[in-house]
Amino acid sequence: MSKQKPARYDAFINKAERLVRSPARLQRLAGQATRKLAAQGEDGLREAQDQFETALALVKAWASGEYRDVHTRTIVAVVAALLYFVVPMDVIPDFLLGWGFIDDIAVISYVFAQLKEEINAFRAWQTASEDPDDEPS
Repeated sequence: MSKQKPARYDAFINKAERLVRSPARLQRLAGQATRKLAAQGEDGLREAQDQFETALALVKAWASGEYRDVHTRTIVAVVAALLYFVVPMDVIPDFLLGWGFIDDIAVISYVFAQLKEEINAFRAWQTASEDPDDEPS
């Protein structure tokens, strides 16, 4: 996992700080990222797909009000990573097949390394929420 801050990451943090104020805009971003992730298929982002899917689930749960047990700075960082992923012209443009997603993977890995405890807490909540034994009979 990357511990070094990716290039231009701070610019996306600034955009994310404004974006988190609007649940509707967050949902749109999550939709864009979901579509882009699905378009990559098996080969595009295999090693980071789980992280992107967790990031999407966290943003969706936070925007809908289902999950709020997370600091705002964590949501801002995750939203910044999703923005970085969605924007096609970042440090390595996405149209450079095979190489264009390396920086996207670096950003999501950096964010997950920085926010490991809160991400793990969300994953535990997500697993418990999906467990059919937790639902009333």
